[in-house]
Amino acid sequence: MAVKIPDILTFLHRANKLKSVKRFKSSLSRNGDTVADHSWRLALMVFVIGKELDVPVNIPHALEIALLHDLAELKTDDIDALDVINGDVSLEEKRKNEAVAMGQILEGISFGDDMMKLWQEYEDQQTNEAKFVKALDKIEAFLHLDEEGTRAYMPEQFHGDYADEAVRKFDEAIHHFPPLRTLLNPIKQDLQSKFEELGVEWVE
Repeated sequence: MAVKIPDILTFLHRANKLKSVKRFKSSLSRNGDTVADHSWRLALMVFVIGKELDVPVNIPHALEIALLHDLAELKTDDIDALDVINGDVSLEEKRKNEAVAMGQILEGISFGDDMMKLWQEYEDQQTNEAKFVKALDKIEAFLHLDEEGTRAYMPEQFHGDYADEAVRKFDEAIHHFPPLRTLLNPIKQDLQSKFEELGVEWVE
């Protein structure tokens, strides 16, 4: 077990760079968080929402996915969702670059294969845990904008359907569970009200 200590320290040193990778660079003039900030609250959401709403997923496994889902961005940088929506960045190219980055980040790490499998599970979106994390990932972005970003938002339009597909896919997978839509809707309503007051067009 002691032989893993150098690998653990190496991995933690590499992952530390997430603390300085900024988000919302194309959409917010200020108050953007970092990838580490986002990943922490996403993990908190997985735990609290999963536990308190008794979501039928493996919460510890979903937490693992949440903590690793954006790890590649310590090398690729964060791509603002707005750039993908506007076609300025190819989603296919983004995914390809992130896969290469993950290989580099985990190179020489004895437990790297396990980390890569978790990251790939999120990318593939075939398990309920991956879908749960993806839906909450989108909702977390809305929460950040609602709390910190409406007055710093630069574009003239906001795509209010950003989280809809991921939430719908999870709700369909867990059809007997109270839908995450009931969590998303009040956040969207509050965000839409704030944007409309500022003259930002709400597009769905």
